[in-house]
Amino acid sequence: MVSTPLLGPWRGHAATDELRREAIEPSFDDSSWLPMSVPGHWTEHAQLQSRRAVLYRTTFSLPAAERDEQTRHWLVFEGIWQSADVWLDGHYLGPTDGWFTAQEFEITEALGEGDQHQLLVEVIAPPRTVDGPSRTMNGIYDDTDVVGHDNLGGIWKPVRVVSTGPVRMTKKRVVCTDATAESATLHLRCHVLSEESRPATIVTTVRPPGGGAPITLRQDHALASGVTVLEWDLRVSDPELWWPWELGDQPLYRVSVSIEIDGSISGIWDRTIGLRTVSMKNFVLRVNGERLFVRGVDLWPTSALPGNADPDRIRDDVELAKELGLNLLRLESHVARPELYDAADRAGMLIWQDLPLRGEVKRTVQSAAVNNAHRLVDELGAHPSIAVWCAHYDSTGTTTGPRPATALPTRRSLFGVAKQQTPTWTKSVLDRLVGRAFRRADPSRPVIESSGTWPSAPRFDGTDTHLRFGWNSGTGRDLEVFARRIPRMVRWVSSFGAQAIPDHVDVPIRNWPADLNLLAERHGLMQAAFRQYLPTADYPDASSWIAASQAYQATVLRRQIETLRRLKYKPTGGFTFAALADARPAISFAIHDHDRKPKQAVGAVRAACRPIIVVADRLPVELRPGDAVLLDVHVVSDDRAPVDGLRVSAELEWVGGSHRWAWTGAVGADDVTRIGSINWIVPDTDGPVSLHLHLVRAGQEISDNHYGGAITRSV
Repeated sequence: MVSTPLLGPWRGHAATDELRREAIEPSFDDSSWLPMSVPGHWTEHAQLQSRRAVLYRTTFSLPAAERDEQTRHWLVFEGIWQSADVWLDGHYLGPTDGWFTAQEFEITEALGEGDQHQLLVEVIAPPRTVDGPSRTMNGIYDDTDVVGHDNLGGIWKPVRVVSTGPVRMTKKRVVCTDATAESATLHLRCHVLSEESRPATIVTTVRPPGGGAPITLRQDHALASGVTVLEWDLRVSDPELWWPWELGDQPLYRVSVSIEIDGSISGIWDRTIGLRTVSMKNFVLRVNGERLFVRGVDLWPTSALPGNADPDRIRDDVELAKELGLNLLRLESHVARPELYDAADRAGMLIWQDLPLRGEVKRTVQSAAVNNAHRLVDELGAHPSIAVWCAHYDSTGTTTGPRPATALPTRRSLFGVAKQQTPTWTKSVLDRLVGRAFRRADPSRPVIESSGTWPSAPRFDGTDTHLRFGWNSGTGRDLEVFARRIPRMVRWVSSFGAQAIPDHVDVPIRNWPADLNLLAERHGLMQAAFRQYLPTADYPDASSWIAASQAYQATVLRRQIETLRRLKYKPTGGFTFAALADARPAISFAIHDHDRKPKQAVGAVRAACRPIIVVADRLPVELRPGDAVLLDVHVVSDDRAPVDGLRVSAELEWVGGSHRWAWTGAVGADDVTRIGSINWIVPDTDGPVSLHLHLVRAGQEISDNHYGGAITRSV
């Protein structure tokens, strides 16, 4: 099998009815057209930025050695935003549909006898859905606050011609269905295309890490004319198991599948795979049977234009999350470039993979959504890092719109609350169909049908919830109270946090106090939340406003992560906060800006995600002289072994006085322990109060924490 990339030169022009008729002719002169980057996006040309359809054209040839009677040829588009019609040498090949999976056409007959061939592709990128249900599967790319307003149209991944023998394998899939220390099972599947009935031999080879002896399986099959679907299993004895980074190593196997016709190889494909099992019950994740508390973050697109994402930055983002102590990346309603999945496999970072369904969608999306669930498993199912498939992000459209629903209903969010509680076609039909498609294609992984959906009739299980206390409603402290009242809704909390303003020249704040309308339009600032939590009237200048926004984001994230970790397994199985880094210059929930400059929250997240932390109940908002204060102090450990010999000290300071407490104890493996309590009567004074906690083992401090408050005398 030979793969020939079509490197161009490519040329492009805005599509018109006249050009559509003329440009399909092989003799058409396109020398006056614009040079186009493939992979790339046409928004890079000012003349094309507002266009919704652009014609791409190139000429290519194949080596003579590849043009014989036994060779078949396939034109493969790895990614087109968003759909296209394709012509070769004036012959219409067909349409494409879907921006994140590969599309291919057989072109054996279309190539004819000539040496030079003209390829014309009309790429169509309809306007983004801003209001109302979406007609497309753009996912997060419809959220202009995250990715801006650029037109994403273009051939954003490579184009190539694949030459095979008389038989071609497509829709190739391999997943690890079970794995123990004694054995592992790989399930493989592919469609085999043959123009006639014939015998064939499938040869499957598994190469262990470290250069061990390969495992080979030969199977004879009788192929039908047309499409034959083949499925088979292969057993690996004494496997080296793949683990998340904090549980073990990440050995990777190489699986190769070839098909032989009359003793010659007609086609071959391969995948890199890790052998492991993943399961989830009540939102508690287990890998190879080991329980794991998930500390995750939402990952947005690396750049606003997916074709321009830098592979090095993609890999660096994985390491960035790992350095924070996180163990899972949630690809929020998008599919990333291949480099991300490869990097996650090697880093031992788990992935929660969303299908790019976001908010309410039209019924016309159903067929494409179900089909793309299968195709996503074909393309990504071998990656051991993928731990969860998710069919739909915010299927009710109530947590991502301009008026998000909250767990503390307000007048402006009551409509969203009603939508959460009533059955809809999206929740009751579409999400179940897509979830079933994922389960059929890959029974080895847990599937979340609808993210951000509250428990409601007729199914009261609920799912992961989007609880932005301290931003969409209430205060950050409300999460703890809410968890006690409705524990089912904090089994897995997603997309929480607060917006913060980056200190970056690409996000300028002029004419202080700032024009919030302008910042909202250009950089995604959420006006209602800023007016409630960070009003400009409270700050003398833009610099102090920026600093306050970053400090607020840091506090919200640290305290809410600590709360969820303290609720480990009772009932919380994990979290994914929003978000790791921006795709563009923005005011957002991300803790790194678009250039990966850290905000204050980076340090807060790192501290909250240490393997062992010490936390206390928060000081009351109002402290009055004579009040009795009782604060429990807990030690949270994600270590896989018990930790003893711990010493915790607490120092409470106020104007004119202080008090100290100290406790010793131990914490179990992957457990939470209450190590002591602080009892204090508020003195008759005014001013700030600070509580400092220190956790020491063998004379070395391994964690610390700080809480603040203020005493106010009653007037």
